[in-house]
Amino acid sequence: MACHICPLFNLRLLLLLGAVLGNGGLGRGGGAEASDRADPDPYSILMWHDYSPPSPPLPPPDPPSPTATCEGDLHGKGDFHTRCEVSEEVELDGDVYITGNGSLVLLSGASLTCEKYGCVISANFSGEVRLSRGVRVTAGRVSLVATNITVADTVVVNTTALAGDPPDRTSGVPTGTHGDGGGHGGRGASCFVKEGQTQEDSWGGDAYAWSDLEHPWSYGSKGGSTSVEKDYGGDGGGIVWLFAEDLVMNGTVLANGGDSNEKGGGGSGGSIFIRAASM
Repeated sequence: MACHICPLFNLRLLLLLGAVLGNGGLGRGGGAEASDRADPDPYSILMWHDYSPPSPPLPPPDPPSPTATCEGDLHGKGDFHTRCEVSEEVELDGDVYITGNGSLVLLSGASLTCEKYGCVISANFSGEVRLSRGVRVTAGRVSLVATNITVADTVVVNTTALAGDPPDRTSGVPTGTHGDGGGHGGRGASCFVKEGQTQEDSWGGDAYAWSDLEHPWSYGSKGGSTSVEKDYGGDGGGIVWLFAEDLVMNGTVLANGGDSNEKGGGGSGGSIFIRAASM
């Protein structure tokens, strides 16, 4: 447990080769995970839920034809059926779905940015996707699919605090105004002890979704606030998918929950899914 009156714990993501799920935290950039608690009954956590959140929906298929162009949307040179090279810092207005038989190369210093909640940057190529040194890719969901993907050193693929809308019938956001942490795969943290309960029985946000660890597809959820007039909770983390036959990974991939301050709880982390024949 963590909040402004309790020791802070850093929010961390559990990274599996194929899945990452984070839990909500409390306080300034802090967090604690309900899944860390040893429990002799693996199903006892269900006692704390009034319902079973639905599994998140499968990702929508990419459009059958490119909805973006190399020169017009990415300010690059070439085309998606041969080779598209981007050397500029590009701010996108909304979702971008890119498909092609060629390759996409972001040269050193280039960036693709869409800092809107749930904004999608999706690229599906038969050839190569190469992110050169210093490249930044920022969005609520980043999906890169190619035969070969190279993520060079100093590259940052970042979906921190850019989560989109939650699944139906669940939000993971804590109730009340105690500044609790957002939920995700389990309950978020709380420093508020309800009457008749112990600290161990006091929880924050509910589970965001029962996500499949083999196919993680959940945004992180928001942290709680200590005010009904203003939302002080941190935002949830986004989603990153990297699928390739051969993947070179020397950069940084982030799906962290957003920080808050002493007036709110931290958001929970999102999902990172990496699948490759060789890495």
